[in-house]
Amino acid sequence: MLIFSIVIIVIYIILRNFAPQLVSPNLPYLIVIFLLVSAITHYLIVKTDVARIEFRPDTSLTKEEQMKQLTAIERKFITHYMLTITIKLLGFLVLLVLYAHFNRPDFFRFAINFLVLYFLYSFFEIIYLKKPVVGKSKS
Repeated sequence: MLIFSIVIIVIYIILRNFAPQLVSPNLPYLIVIFLLVSAITHYLIVKTDVARIEFRPDTSLTKEEQMKQLTAIERKFITHYMLTITIKLLGFLVLLVLYAHFNRPDFFRFAINFLVLYFLYSFFEIIYLKKPVVGKSKS
């Protein structure tokens, strides 16, 4: 994620020099905010996914009981994921409203830059979360 953010900073520097009308002067702060928020949410999501990764079927239970256990773990993961994403979206909405209130002249550029970063970081997060996690093998 840090490398991804560095690539975005390089793109920002290039755009700032060749097309300054496209970038908000506050874009570097946005990049830092997105990096921090994405890192925190990713950590929380992966932390709640540990039970799913480490799930081992209990052979003393029936298949139906094993499936109920796995389904409960999956539901917990999905609930935590959706809650994390909702809180992140609400926080970003508050940020946009506050920026619009305090800096109206630059809001359009800021909002466009914000949306581009939001989609880039969301895309990166989804791709990264879809990668299979290699857990520790228990001997």
